[in-house]
Amino acid sequence: MNLDELKKSMSTLDDILAQKTNEPINFNTATCDSAQSRVAKQYRKGILNSSILAVVFTILWLSGTDESAFPVAMKGFLGIFMAVVAVVYMLLYRSIKKIKLATSTPMQMMKQVASLRLYTLVAEIFFAVVLAVFFTIFLSNLWALGSYTFWLVAGALLVSLIIAFIMLPKKIKDFRELTAID
Repeated sequence: MNLDELKKSMSTLDDILAQKTNEPINFNTATCDSAQSRVAKQYRKGILNSSILAVVFTILWLSGTDESAFPVAMKGFLGIFMAVVAVVYMLLYRSIKKIKLATSTPMQMMKQVASLRLYTLVAEIFFAVVLAVFFTIFLSNLWALGSYTFWLVAGALLVSLIIAFIMLPKKIKDFRELTAID
């Protein structure tokens, strides 16, 4: 692309951005409300699952049983990490409940939804990185003990990743529908 084409593209973009419309933005309230309830339901599931896992791993950690495949330190880490995950999902749940379609201006609602999307994305990426590091260490411990348990856990992880990737488009659709316009 040469400089003249770039200038032409920029002037076209400037013209498009300079156009103002006086048409109000109307959200499709039924779609937005149902998407909000589905996302809130996902957060509630995350809170419940993380809380249960936090309690289980904390009890295992405090019981002090040490096995070579699953040391006490790993149990403690998982207990604390799952408690943090539950707290983050609680904060995300509170933020989605603060979005009020009927009383918010379109700009406020778009800002709230954009913030919610960003916070959710950052939290999910952080959780995935931490779990990837954890399972790398955990699987190396399992490999040292025996290949059968290693392959069993690796298979379970693969199945959970496949399920997560199957559910990802539905999550993306729900977040897009939070700001569905008529």
